[in-house]
Formats: sequence, structure tokens, C-alpha cells
Amino acid sequence: MRKGRETLLTLLEAFVYDPLIDWTIGGEVLAGSTFGNIPSINNIKQSRKELEKEITISMFNVRCTEIRTEWNENKADILKEIEGIQGKLQEWLEKDKVISSEEDALQDLHQQMALVKEAEAHGTNKHSLYALPARFDTYHKTKDSLKNAQYDLKSLLSECEKQLQAYTDSLATIEGPEFLNWLMELKAAFREDSVNVFDLVKEFLHNAGKDDMVTQCEESENEIAQLAQHQNASIQKCLQFLQEYKTLINQCPKVYQETHRTYMYLKWLSYMLDTESVTACDMVYENLHNFLDSTNISKHTLNFMVSLDTFYKDTIAHVNKLYEELSVNSTDIQTLDKLYSTARAGISTFLNCEKNADKAFEFVIASELLVLNRNFLTLETAAHRSGDWLIKLTSRDGDWFLDDLVLNGSRAVELINNLPLPHSEDHMLFYQIFNCVRISNNIYKGLHELYFNFHTIILPESMKKIQSEDFSLLQIISDLNKLLMSVGISIPDMIGQMVKKILPCVLMQMEMNSSYDFVLERVSILKGGFSTLVNGPTDALTPGKMLLMGFNGLFEKLSMEWNNLINALGVINLPNSWKKIDQVKDAKNISLHVCNPKVRSILEDIFLLKRLQAISDFFNLSHEMCQSFKGISSVAYSDDQLLKPIRQFIADFISKQLLGITTEHIAYIVCYLLQDLGFDVVEEVEQKDIGAESKVPADDLYHKAGNIFLKQGLFSQNALSQASTLESNLKHAWIKIQETKKLQQKITLLQSTQLRLHNQITIENFMYEEILATFNLYSPVRSKFILDLKNEFNTLQIINEKLGQAVEKQGLLIESAHQRLNWAKGANPEVGEISSAFDNSVKIRDNQLKTLENISARILRISGIILRHELLRSHCIESKALDKTFVNGFEKWRMACQYKSVKSDVLTPTEESIMSLLTKELVEDPDWLGKISEKITTLIANAQDKLTDERGNLFSIYDALFFKVQILKTYYNTHCRLMADVKNLVKSMTKIENYATSTQQFIVEYRSYIENFSTVFQKFKREHKADDVMDIIKLLAYVQENTVKIYDDLLGLETTGKKKWVVRQDGVYLSPGRNVAPQKQDSMTMKGQQRNAYAISVWRRVKMKLEGRDPDPSRKYSAQEQVDYVIREATSLDNLALLYEGWTPWV
Repeated sequence: MRKGRETLLTLLEAFVYDPLIDWTIGGEVLAGSTFGNIPSINNIKQSRKELEKEITISMFNVRCTEIRTEWNENKADILKEIEGIQGKLQEWLEKDKVISSEEDALQDLHQQMALVKEAEAHGTNKHSLYALPARFDTYHKTKDSLKNAQYDLKSLLSECEKQLQAYTDSLATIEGPEFLNWLMELKAAFREDSVNVFDLVKEFLHNAGKDDMVTQCEESENEIAQLAQHQNASIQKCLQFLQEYKTLINQCPKVYQETHRTYMYLKWLSYMLDTESVTACDMVYENLHNFLDSTNISKHTLNFMVSLDTFYKDTIAHVNKLYEELSVNSTDIQTLDKLYSTARAGISTFLNCEKNADKAFEFVIASELLVLNRNFLTLETAAHRSGDWLIKLTSRDGDWFLDDLVLNGSRAVELINNLPLPHSEDHMLFYQIFNCVRISNNIYKGLHELYFNFHTIILPESMKKIQSEDFSLLQIISDLNKLLMSVGISIPDMIGQMVKKILPCVLMQMEMNSSYDFVLERVSILKGGFSTLVNGPTDALTPGKMLLMGFNGLFEKLSMEWNNLINALGVINLPNSWKKIDQVKDAKNISLHVCNPKVRSILEDIFLLKRLQAISDFFNLSHEMCQSFKGISSVAYSDDQLLKPIRQFIADFISKQLLGITTEHIAYIVCYLLQDLGFDVVEEVEQKDIGAESKVPADDLYHKAGNIFLKQGLFSQNALSQASTLESNLKHAWIKIQETKKLQQKITLLQSTQLRLHNQITIENFMYEEILATFNLYSPVRSKFILDLKNEFNTLQIINEKLGQAVEKQGLLIESAHQRLNWAKGANPEVGEISSAFDNSVKIRDNQLKTLENISARILRISGIILRHELLRSHCIESKALDKTFVNGFEKWRMACQYKSVKSDVLTPTEESIMSLLTKELVEDPDWLGKISEKITTLIANAQDKLTDERGNLFSIYDALFFKVQILKTYYNTHCRLMADVKNLVKSMTKIENYATSTQQFIVEYRSYIENFSTVFQKFKREHKADDVMDIIKLLAYVQENTVKIYDDLLGLETTGKKKWVVRQDGVYLSPGRNVAPQKQDSMTMKGQQRNAYAISVWRRVKMKLEGRDPDPSRKYSAQEQVDYVIREATSLDNLALLYEGWTPWV
């Protein structure tokens, strides 16, 4: 009993605490069938395989709990040791490099010795080596000249690098949040409620009889306040100038920065130092000559500037002309709106007061629609006949045809909206037809909006980004062009085949040739590629992507309206007789069968291609024009040329899809109105002799209907005349409003062009001011900026100096006031409060001045850097000084390179090494060769000693490295031992559904991890080269990078597929004292929850108890410690309630 009491006590405690254990498979008997309302064996059949899965997971969790502490310690040990080995490997590489260098030096010394011995064997003056003393002076002069010239170039190179870096940092500061913070700090530093420093002590000083000091304090305070205000104003002016400068710089192409003197000199200096040849110097000289001679740039810049200036002046003249027209012919919008409202009110009164007024007014509207539709149809017919020249079709006033189409469509919608027809099912057909007219007019408006938004938003923004070489937009343009080229056929060819071959086949219901599938396939590829380009996932929306999305969105909005129109057309059921009306037939003659699904699909593809063509053409035109800002061309496109791609799209959209739809349905509206008034249009058309053209004139029907209505007394002639007059007044007011809006839109478009051209001219003046100044064709943008900033820079410096002197002078007054306050503290306690308030006031004022001083110093520094940078672009003292420095350094370097190239072919490398050992004393010594031999012998001995020491050091490093590797192997073995405890369990978990994916992934990663670990030990051997060490470093880096993940992932498998296990038996949980009624559970839905997980958890606890891990799972307790723990817990009164509760269900 004593011998086995540990096991006995462990099991006893397990059953004392956990009496409801079910050891059958799936927990099917006894407690499971008796207590807790758990279904019996008849309801639950849990297979042995499921229990094995549960046991596997539980075993894995137990093992993870057991090894967790040691596992994490092993992870830390491995990481620490890998870091130490990496350090030693780096030491080994550095030492190996030193040894290689020493070996090369020793080999060179041996070659020198061999050459000396060879010369000694030949005899005096019988070997070329004896000529070295005679060439000593020449050799060292060459070396010294090259060294001095190199020093000058490197000094200038370093200075250029510093200037460019300072300039780059300054621009980043202006563009960054710090710039905005300065403005906020300036605003906070000067509040209106700020108190003067000496206000608190004036009364005290006056009472002390120091009126003269009070006067001095007031004068000092006023002086500092004024200087601080001047300083604040000057700082804000500098900030404004810098912000304007940044705005200009952001619109310049990158080549503008790359052609700056400092940048060019930096590039040339680096090139000359790298090559050290006369050829390189000559190339640099040629580039310098081209840089200073700007003849070609002058020609392109002048032509481009003249073109921009011409466009700008023409635009201004046109804008002024429109303003004159607006002032002469137009009335104030508010007046027109009032006139329009008055006309509508008159119609409303007429309809409410006159008998049959609604019928008369409806008949007048029909008349207006008939006349309007005739003119509208004439315009659409002209557009249809224009064909490819539709893009140039204009009205007699010079307006593009789209404006008239929009105006006529809007007028038709306005007239129909004025009809006094109620919204009821009786007029369902009318509102279906009207919906088609309204949507078609929305499409015309959408096309006009596309043109307007493109002109005022897309065009100027695209030009700005392309001319500044915004990478995101240039990448979009490049990707779009690559997409269009990738299909192997041009867009015009695809459009031509679809319009001339595929579309006719669909319209005539002919079978298409199989060769057309290639075109349709290419279109599908383009559609998918463009969708990816626009909507593809990106980390962040770049400016280029946003611009493309906005551009494409204009077309998408149009496509949505077109789909709405097609849907609206498909629901109308019209009488066939109406389709014989002349206006209907004329409209149908110029329209396509857009409601045919196949035709619609082909048209969608065609206009997708036309959209891509328009976007691509515009971007390419803009890119070509913006090359002129670099001075390499003089291409300048007018607005008409830049707008042509969009105008072409709009013209094609209207001619191929939209023509005839609006006018056809306006004619249907007229027919409906006549029918609604009581005129049987269907019967009249059927009885009418329609003639050879098979169409009935709408005018004849209208006049006949009018006569019938008057005879029938439907309305009187007086009512008809009154209705006509009221409608005429409303029409006049509406047209005046539209004319005014039209003029205002024209002005807006031209002002957008004017602003864009003004910005482009400003940028051109800024970049090429000196070139344009020679032709008297410039405005001083850069020189004005430099002058303004320089003046404000000098002003701010002077203010800072005066303010510093004033503050220093005031400091004496403050110190004097402090002394008097301190003297008076003892006699009057209230003075102490005054003194504290005075100190606080001085501190606040000092902080404000310190803020100003800090901001002022930063502004002065940035302004000075930018001033110097911009001054170096022009012909001034600073730029001439830099040019002179560069040219002097260049000439010295070229002479040195030339001298070196002449002399370098005389001496071999070994002779040069011997020459470096010669001194002036040896040159004059007859036995110089023997002494050189002694020198070389000494150097060889020293090199050999040093090499021996270094090899010894390398061996020591290797020993330390080998020792660390052995320690790592020990940790690795520990890792393998710990992993062996769970390896089989992990493999078993790959077959469990919830754990399979994560476990399989872990196994793959772990296998790669172990392979790298093993390779490290295989590669580590006594003799290895630098390449082997580099491989080991890479392997260790991989192991180090993945160690934490491997170790954490193994422990993470424990919770990957974990479910919510039951933690207490139902018998205990539902004891009478709980006062909770058991709920009836469905056996199927609760099957997963009713598994005997509790029995498994108890089994796990018993197993841990048998292994001595009950008190603390992280370590195994001895037998005596376990016995003591069990007895202590069993006899503890704290556990009495647990014992009672555990046995309660059995009572």
C-alpha cells in the first residue's frame, strides 16, 4: 500500500472530484444516460474514429502544455545562439578579407623582389629598372597633379551634393505639414488678448517714484511689439512666396531640375572621377558647351511660346467679345426668372378660370411640338447626312451642332411638362412616350456635360500632371497604350470591321463569317484589360488612377442613361397607324434598330472601342504637346485639336445611336394629344390616301383636327388665341434664359482655356526667362520671385537683428524691475503676487518671441537655399563663380589625366610599386637598388609575420565559431526531442477536418525550416571558403527569420480548430440549488455539444496527475511532492464545498 500510495491517492482524488466519468466510447452509459438530460445510446452513436480524433487533439494539447515552457526557452536559446554565430561569421569574413589583402600584398612584394634580383643579375645599367631614378621626379609630379586635381573635384562634388540635398529638403519642408504648423504657431503667438509685460509693474514703479523707468518700459514694450508685428508680417510674406514657388516648381517637368547647373556639374564630376580619362573629359567639355549654348532650346522655346501667346490672346479676345454680347443682349438672370414665373402664373390662372382652357392649351402645345419637331428633324437629318464631317457641323451662329440638339430636346421636354394632363392609368401610354423623350434628352445633356466637364476639369488637370511628369499618370498612359497594342490589331481597324461587316450582318440577320470571331475576341480582351486598369485593386488611389477613373466615369454615366433609354423603348406598345406619320417615318429613316439585343451588343462594343480611342488619343496629344516644355520640340495644340477626340466620340455616338429617337417620340406625343382631344388619329390615317411614300403628313392631321375641334365647340377661338399668347410669352422667357445660360457656359469654357494657357505661359516664362528675354517675349516670373524673396529675406534679417537688440535692452529693464520687486517683498506681501505674475508674463512673452525666432531662422535658411539655387540658373555673380570653379577644376583634371595617359605606358605595375619605395635620398645614392632590395626584404618579412598573426586570429575566430555551432547543435537536438513528442500527433491532425489545412501548411514550412537547419551543419566544416560562409549566413538568416513563426505556429495549432468544450458535468451544473430548469434539446442539433468531451478532459487531468504535473503542468513533481500536495488539498477546508457539490447529484 505504501509502495503504490501515489497512484492510489491520485486515482482516488480523481474520482472524488469527478464522480461522473464515462469511460465508454462516446460516453454512452451510466452518467451520460442518467443525468443532465443527455441523450442515451439510442440517440447518439459516436464512432470510435471520432473518439480517436478527440483523443488526438487532447493528447496534442496536453503535450503542448507539457513542453510549452521548455519549447519557448529553446526558441530563445536558438535565436540567441544564431545571432552570436552570425556575428562570428561576419568577423571571419572581415578577417578573411584582410588575409586575402595581405596575401596579395605579399605576392606583389615577391614580384618586386624578383624584378630587383633580375636587374642585379643583368648588371649595372643593363636593365630597365636602372632608369627609375631618372623618372622619379616626373612620376611624382604626375601623381601629385592627379591627387591635387582629384581633391579639387571631390571638394566641388561634395559641395554640389550638399546644395542639392539642402534644396530637396527645403522643398519637402514647404510641401509637408511643418509649413502649415508654422502658420498655426504664428497665429497662436499673437492673440488680441495678449497683455504687455510691464502693465503689471507700472503702478508699482510709479508708486516707487520711478516714472522715468516707466517711460523707458513703455517705449521698450512698444518697440518690441512693433518689431514683432513686422517680423510676423515678413515671415508670412516669405511663406507666401515660398508656397507660390512650390506651386510653380510642381508644374515644371523633371528635366527642369535635372538641367540645373549644380545637378549637371554633379553628374559630370562623378563621371570624370569614375573614368579618369582624357576621352571622358572631352565628352564633358562638349556637354558643357551644349549646356551653355542654348541655340536649339531657344528656337523650340520661342516657337512654343509664340503659339501659346497667340492662343492666349485669341482666347482673351473671344472672352471679351462674349462678355460684350452678354451685357448687350442679355437681361439679368433674376429678371428673366421672374418673367418666366409670371408667364407660368398666367397660364395657371388661364387654366383655372377659362372654360375648356386645358383643351385649348393642350392643342397649342401640340402645335408647338409639331413645329419644333419639324425643325428638330431638319437638324437631325443634316447631322445624319454630314457623315464623317459631323464633327465640324455648326449652326449659323457658329455654335457646334450639339448645342442646338440639346436646346431642341430641352424645349420639347419643357413643352410636354407644361401639359395639363393628370398622372393616371388613363394616360399611361403618354407618360411612357414622354419618358423616352426625357431620357433621350438626358443623353443629349449627358453628352454636353461630358464635353463641358472634359473641357473644364479633365483637360487642364491632365495637362498639368503630364507637363509635370506625374509618374502615376504617365504609367496609366503607358499601360493603356500597351493594352491597345497587345491585341495585335488597331482600334480603327476593329471599329471598321465591326461597322462595315459585323453590324450589317446583324441588321440583315445574315450568318457571320467565322473570321469575325477574332475581332470580337480582341474586343473582349480589351474590355477586360481596361476594366482591370480602371477598377483593379491598388494599395492607394494615385492621382493618375483618380484622373482616369473620373475621365471614364463621364462615359459610364452616359452608358447608364443609354441603358435606361433602351429599357424605356422596350415597354412601349404603339398603334401601327401612328408609324405612318411623315415625321415618324423620317425619324426612323435616320435611326438604327437599337432595340435589337444583338445590334445593341455590337454597338456597345463599338463605343467601348471609340471610348478607348478617345481617351488614348487625348492622352497622347497632351503628352506630345507637353514635350515642348522640355525645350525639345515646339508642338502646341489649340483647343480644337485637344478637344477633337471627345468631339469625335460625341459625334459618332449621336450619329450611330441617338439620331431619330427623340423626334420619333415627339411625333408620337403629338398623335397622343390629338387622340386625347377626341381626334381619332388611327382612323384618319387608315382612311388617308398615303401615296407612294406611304406616309401621312402630320400637319394635315393637325389642321383637320383643329377645324373639327372648333366646329364641335371643344374650345373657342378666343380661348385658343389666349392660350397661344400665353405659351408664346412663356416660350420667349424660356428662350431668353437659355440664351443667357448658353453665353455663360461659353464664357466658362473659354475662361478654363484662358486659365490653363496662362499657367502654361507662366511656367514657360519661369523656366526659360533668360532665353525669352532676348526676344522681348516674356514676363519676369522667376526674376520677380527672386527679387521679392530677396527683399523680404533682407527685411526679415534686419528686423531679427533689431528685435534681438531691443529684447536685450529690455532685459536690463526687466532685471531692474525684478530687483525692486524683490526689495519690496519683505515690507509688502502683495508685491510677491505682483512679482509672480510679472515673471509669468515675461515667460509667456519670451516663449512667443522664441517661437517667432525659431520660425524666422528656419524661413531664412530655406529662403537662402532657394534663392541661391535659383540665382545659379541665371547669369549672375554666383553662377559665374561656380562656372569658374568648375572650369578650373576641369582643366587641372584634364591635364592630369593627359599627363597620366602619356606616362602610364612606360612603367609596369611592379615598377610603379618599386617607384613608390624610392625617396630623394635613394635617388642620389649609387647603391639605391641594393637598399631597395633590403627594404623589400624587410617588408616581406613584416608581411609574412602579419599574415601569420592574422591567420592565427582567423583560427581563433573559427574555434569560437565551432564552439558556438556545437552549442547550437545541442539546442537543435533539444528541439528535435521536444518535437518528437508531438510529431506523430501533428501528422494525425492532418486527417482532422478543422485542423487539416493549417497543420499541412505547418508541416510544409517546418520541413523547409529543418532542411535549412541541417544544411547549416553540413556546410560547417574545418576548411571552407568565403562563398561557403556567405551561404551559411543566408541559411542562418532564413532560420532566424522563421524560428519565431515555426515555434508559435506549433503552439497555435492547439487553438486552430478548437470548439467550445463542456467544462462541467450536467449533474453538477443543474443541481437543485441552481434553481435552473433543464431545457429540452434537439438530438440532431446538439449532437456535437453532447460528445463526451468532459470524460476526455478528466482523462487528460488523470494522465497529468499520473505524470506528476497536477500542481504545475510546466514541470514534473517528485513522488513525495505529489503525495504531499494531494494530502494537503484533500484535507483543506477550502475544498469542502467542492467535495459536497461533486457528490450532490448522487444524493
